[in-house]
Amino acid sequence: MALIWTDAEASDFRDPYIDFSWELRQRREPPVGNAVFEPIFVRLKTPGRTARQTLLGLVKDERAPLLMEPFEQAVLARRCAATDPDAGLPDEYALYRALGTPDAEHAALFDVLDTGTPVALDPSGIPDTDALPGPAALEAGTPAQPIVAIVDDGIGFLNARFRKGTHSRFHAVWLQALERREAGSRRACLGEVLTREEIDTLLQAGPALNEAAVYADQNARLARHDARRSTDHGTSHGTHMLDLAAGADPDDARDPARDWPLLAVQLPPQAVADTSGTRFESYVVQAMRWILRQAEAIDPRAPVIVNLSLGMLAGPKDGSRFASYQLAREAAEWERVKKQPVRVVWSFGNDYRKRLVAGLDFAIVRDEDDDTQAVDWRIQPGDQTESFLELRAAPGQSLDGLALSLETPAGLASGFVQVAPGETRSLMRGDKAVARIYHVPERRLDSETVQRAHYLLAIGPTDSRHREPLAPAGRWRLHCRYETRARLNLVLQIQRDDSLSGYRARARQSYFDDPGAHDWSAGYLDYSALSSPGAIRHAGSHNALASSTARQVFLVGAARCSREDDDLPPADYTGEGAHWSVEGPTVATVADRSRIRAGVLASGTLSGSSRALNGTSAAAGRLTRALALSATTLKANATSPHVADLASPALALHEVPRDRRSRLGDYVVEPST
Repeated sequence: MALIWTDAEASDFRDPYIDFSWELRQRREPPVGNAVFEPIFVRLKTPGRTARQTLLGLVKDERAPLLMEPFEQAVLARRCAATDPDAGLPDEYALYRALGTPDAEHAALFDVLDTGTPVALDPSGIPDTDALPGPAALEAGTPAQPIVAIVDDGIGFLNARFRKGTHSRFHAVWLQALERREAGSRRACLGEVLTREEIDTLLQAGPALNEAAVYADQNARLARHDARRSTDHGTSHGTHMLDLAAGADPDDARDPARDWPLLAVQLPPQAVADTSGTRFESYVVQAMRWILRQAEAIDPRAPVIVNLSLGMLAGPKDGSRFASYQLAREAAEWERVKKQPVRVVWSFGNDYRKRLVAGLDFAIVRDEDDDTQAVDWRIQPGDQTESFLELRAAPGQSLDGLALSLETPAGLASGFVQVAPGETRSLMRGDKAVARIYHVPERRLDSETVQRAHYLLAIGPTDSRHREPLAPAGRWRLHCRYETRARLNLVLQIQRDDSLSGYRARARQSYFDDPGAHDWSAGYLDYSALSSPGAIRHAGSHNALASSTARQVFLVGAARCSREDDDLPPADYTGEGAHWSVEGPTVATVADRSRIRAGVLASGTLSGSSRALNGTSAAAGRLTRALALSATTLKANATSPHVADLASPALALHEVPRDRRSRLGDYVVEPST
């Protein structure tokens, strides 16, 4: 069936990633039943008890299209009391809204800041319980121990590395799963929470404890049959990263980490499998809010260090992507109101060599022939997932006057038709879209933070197990025409879209191609080096969520030990900052023991096992430990430089040469020897 480009038309979308992927999903696996809800995050227009009570009444009203997760609802209910225990914190809440409900229906009550991927709330046997903890009993004079938290995939919470003696150091573990609803309930259950007492009960089995059987039983109850159940495998990412961050011999009284309380949130496997990051954002934000209130109950004096080895490639990279914005905001507001120090540790990303970032530059003075430039986008065969490309103007510049033409491998071009903000153009095969051009309008998150207008190009799968129209694989070509005599620097980013190790190999990463992208590489002895100048660039190849400059946030690059040179160069994969984003990570830690011995050792899923994993995830885990070792220097509402948090005799700081700081930051942090 022939392919045809449509004219530009107004379209009702908020997040183009969700709009396109949800439309295509309906062709393959439409949700069962009619109870389809979308996660939303809202801010009350008139903060205060009256508005909170109105919102609480709506989520309890069977006729209203709003639901809440039990913990989030408990927070709201507590704030409806005559005395607000969270007085001063913003009136912002995570909700679930029946799909199709317009923003206007509740516009008088709240603003919608973000929406997530819709979910089907089928009835289930998951218990519907509140998860607000009571305050822990603290002995007078007890020094505040740093609280280490992690949000990740696959948390081996029974592992001996997370015990003190025969007791668990976990105060709570939230095992998130796709949202379900208890029969007759008005709340959306997001997995279940294990308390310290419940984990200790399991540990009482002693040597007879079958860790693998416990994980298998829980995974069978919480995860769908088609999901990867990470703790059913010998290697689980979250277990390894938490061991790097806070693992300890349970009987070694000399290791300070043995006394650190732990919190963990295990993300739904379906959210982790989508490496574009679109699906996990709502879960991560809810996880952060849960962690802070759990930490307050453990010890309101203790610093909280949250490890996040997650990310995506494409995005604004100016702190305005919602997950990046909201996590930094949650940390800063919590410090401001509660005076409890919070640090958020983001991995800087592993996509330096993947050819996912390009740039097209239009000078003020140029020949007419230079009004049009193009770049090649390689869409691979056998890709069962969508591919996305974001196009943005550099800070301070506008996309006004820019026209795009997207050309298929067979040469069918959309033509240079300007698409206004809020409009789309679709490539149709019959009555089904297989590609689309979105012009995403500007959105404001607060008085100081704006998500700038940009283009997003979406291409459907090139392969499918379902009988659906497919997009052609091969060389797609994006032409950009800019006839205005003003400077325009375009940043093009392909969204991450690969299959994680151990997950089903459904996705194949698309990439940019260019004649100048095949120079000789002396390091790899192949033709993989980028020429300069060229369209494809390393600058900006960092994690899109690792872009906040907030004092509470650390961005972590990965270094490699080069023992032959007594050097700490960047690991081959660690991302690079850019002048239009953050200049580089805050600091780095060693994530590769040498070029031959990749990775750093830490625990596998089960007690007594070990694995070597690398990446900026491992670097983030090691920095989390460094911050915990330096806990006495962590202050709420600090105005000092980030490095002041690492002023501990337990740490050694190696200053990074200026030409490496875009990938390693100012220092490589290591334990003192």
